Amino acid sequence: MKNIISIVVKNNSSVLARVSSLFGRRGFNIDSLSVSATDDPHISRITVVADSDEAGLAQIINQTKKLEETISVRALKESESVFRELSLVKILTTNDEFFDKFVIELSDRYGAIVVDVTAKSMIVELTGTSDKIDSYMNELAKAQKEKNFVISKVCRTGITAIERGV
Repeated sequence: MKNIISIVVKNNSSVLARVSSLFGRRGFNIDSLSVSATDDPHISRITVVADSDEAGLAQIINQTKKLEETISVRALKESESVFRELSLVKILTTNDEFFDKFVIELSDRYGAIVVDVTAKSMIVELTGTSDKIDSYMNELAKAQKEKNFVISKVCRTGITAIERGV
């Protein structure tokens, strides 16, 4: 089962290495990792997506709490949190004509933004849930040959999350 864990830590050097190695030493594969400073530059929030059962989740939370730099750690529930991911997709045209309207219309439908355009390429930015990004990517992939473009590169940030409410 995929679990999303929010860890608030002191923003010290090597803290990310200590947190990630803690997961690895206990046999947990990290599917997604996002980290950045908070409104306080001395504090960072780490969002980790890892596959584990309830016992494994409890173990990793308890072990993470023991790290000197840890301020708080908790598993986030989808119903009580907002999860987002950012993706950048580079699309290349495969013929001499500029892009078919399909890419623009699909991007508009998903709320994606075209952030760069040249005669032969386009970079699209999409923010949303992982499911939304997966759906967008699947529709793009299915239409590549018919619409004369190719997905050249994809970069995804991984999930970042925050709890709802006060």
